[in-house]
Amino acid sequence: MRFSRSSIGGLWVLLQPLAQAAIFAFVLAIVLKAKLPGIDDTHAYAAYLLSGMLCWSLFMESTTKGLGLFNDNASLIKKVNFPLLTLPVISAGISLVNNTFLFLATSLILALLGFFPGEVILILPLLMVLTLLFGLSVGLVLGIINVFVRDIGVVVPIVLQFLFWLCPIVYSPESLPAGFRELVLHNPVSGLVQAYQNVLVFQRLPEWNWLLPALIMAIVCLLLFRVLLRRTFAQMVDIL
Repeated sequence: MRFSRSSIGGLWVLLQPLAQAAIFAFVLAIVLKAKLPGIDDTHAYAAYLLSGMLCWSLFMESTTKGLGLFNDNASLIKKVNFPLLTLPVISAGISLVNNTFLFLATSLILALLGFFPGEVILILPLLMVLTLLFGLSVGLVLGIINVFVRDIGVVVPIVLQFLFWLCPIVYSPESLPAGFRELVLHNPVSGLVQAYQNVLVFQRLPEWNWLLPALIMAIVCLLLFRVLLRRTFAQMVDIL
């Protein structure tokens, strides 16, 4: 476990994204006086940032867990008759529990900033499940490849760092030049991030067409994972 030898253990699951959001909020909102377009309240920017980080944290954690799922559980996978599909289920459950606690902490901070949940908060569990499925499905496909090409485990975290800046988390899409705005909006994770921000900050339902790319990619990746697992499982066991 990542935090098994840490004195505060799993609290780091909450503290890491909250600390990152706090740093961004301090530098951008307080030092650089960043604001959302058309909104003068600096607290709105902090709330916008926290909401985006809540979505990103779930996507990144589920993707990362999927990436290392097979290499990290090699001893279990090699056992005869081990139910392999329990690993993604357990991984998904852990990510969802972690993100639920992060949501509670984020909600408390949002309330202190003056942003209280409305009826649209009822749609958030659906967004969390979609974000989880998207991240984990991508991670599982990469996890199979990672068994055969270990460099994938090094490259993916770098790609995720780049992908973070292609999501409207620390900035609003409206603040970007037209060309960059289109690039950001075509990122399937961006639709999920904006959906979270709509629900938690702006108190309105997400644009459902924003979620279609993530849903389609999740379905495609799950089907691809199933095909790859069937065709490569015997080789995976030998390599692991």
